[in-house]
Amino acid sequence: MNPTSNTFSADWPEARQFKRSIRVEFLVFVAVIIILLMSVTGYVISDIYIDIAVRNVAEKLLVQTRSFSGSAGKLMISANGPDALLLNNICNKIKGDNPDVYWAGVADLDGRFIAHINIKQVVTGARMPKISGEEYSDILQKGESLQLSGDTAYVAIPILENGIMVGKFGVAASSRQIAEVRRTTLVTISSITIIMILIGLPLTMIMIHRKLRPIGLITDGLKKIDFTDISLQIPVKAKNEFGYLAESLNVMARKLNVAQKDMVEKQRIAREMEIAREIQEKILPKEYPRDDNFVFHGVYQSALMVGGDYYDFINFGDDYLAWVVADVSGKSLPGMLVMLLTRDIIRNLGFKMKRPAEILNEVNRELLPNIKKGMFVTMFYGLLDKKSGRFEFASAGHNPLIRLNPSKNTVESLKTKGYPLGMLPPGPFSQRLETGQFDLAEGDWLVQYTDGVNEAKNRADEEFGMERFLDILKESWSEKPHLLIKRTIEKHAEFVAGANQFDDITLIAMKWQRQTADINKKAEKEVDFAV
Repeated sequence: MNPTSNTFSADWPEARQFKRSIRVEFLVFVAVIIILLMSVTGYVISDIYIDIAVRNVAEKLLVQTRSFSGSAGKLMISANGPDALLLNNICNKIKGDNPDVYWAGVADLDGRFIAHINIKQVVTGARMPKISGEEYSDILQKGESLQLSGDTAYVAIPILENGIMVGKFGVAASSRQIAEVRRTTLVTISSITIIMILIGLPLTMIMIHRKLRPIGLITDGLKKIDFTDISLQIPVKAKNEFGYLAESLNVMARKLNVAQKDMVEKQRIAREMEIAREIQEKILPKEYPRDDNFVFHGVYQSALMVGGDYYDFINFGDDYLAWVVADVSGKSLPGMLVMLLTRDIIRNLGFKMKRPAEILNEVNRELLPNIKKGMFVTMFYGLLDKKSGRFEFASAGHNPLIRLNPSKNTVESLKTKGYPLGMLPPGPFSQRLETGQFDLAEGDWLVQYTDGVNEAKNRADEEFGMERFLDILKESWSEKPHLLIKRTIEKHAEFVAGANQFDDITLIAMKWQRQTADINKKAEKEVDFAV
């Protein structure tokens, strides 16, 4: 037995783990359905009856309370203050008229009881409990409240005299009629449910036994499966769903061995890709360089889990900063491996502090024998003098450097000659390579990118293009670098509108914030970038 079969066998469910009968489960299911249906029916019926009972109780209580609250108004504004004795008589009267009333009381505007059937509530200065609730607002008048709590109904009616509220009349009454309706409904529904279960379950059992026999045959076939040579021969020939299931299992078993091997291989590749992605995330810069003279910002978006774009910053103390942007011709894992190799070469050579053209020559020399035929790397390498603003750069077939100046309203596309890395021998490569240099002016922008930006296409197969790219940069050149990058990527995503990303995207921008010294006073002396 090979390792794959062992793993597959260990993951396959064992029959002894599934001892429950589907017939019993089906019976339980039917019983539960009956109970649920009857419960829902009972709930709806009960709700209707209870609502009617509640309204009857509430309306009766409201009518009684309103009739007594009318006569209580004049007693509240008598010359010597509220007539507590007569108000108590009113409270006792409503209790006598309605045996369901627990208590009745009259409260002043502060909620303190003036009269109550329990004189202790008045003596102790008790307050009428807050009665709130608008569930039956259609039977309530302005200022009235009705609240149901447990088996008690609470009512509060404003006491008005000449349209002015002078107090409140509160009543609490038993809602035993509601409880009686609820009890009767529950007994009725329960009785009907029991009768349906006693009749329905035996009939269901007979039907299930006959209709689910193919399940037993399918289960027996699965119990006999051999993980070293997976095959099934389930003898169910019915033309219904069971027959379809049995035949599907027979066919599926013949393909499981191949599928399992494919799955293991895909899992291995996926894990390797995940490791590669983690490595790439760790090696790309987490922060962008900045000081008083300049600020960098950028963004990277891989088309696949890992990509072939590469950017880096190499800091040489207080004097110089190298800026690298590269694009490997391959994507996914091959492109990422070439990117890693290129990064190691750059890092090893960069700290020797050579000019950009010399760096690219050496990278090409070391990369050429180690790169697969047909693959290549385009690269931009720039060196910034942090103090003077002198910028020297070279390009190995990479996109032009974009230089923007808002104050001068200028946009320049700076392109130097050069072949991609890994395509030509050192001699021809060196002869083709050119160097560019200039002095940055205050407010200058430098923008470098990979083809994933300008060559992106939308669903209509229209290309984003350089013209649109430059227009967006000009619209944003008054912003800070991170906002310029953010706006550009947002406009880019809006244009693409969900179309598949076919190439990695790298976009890096630098803003020079210091006024460069007068170059004429230096007699145009070239700054020496060499160590």
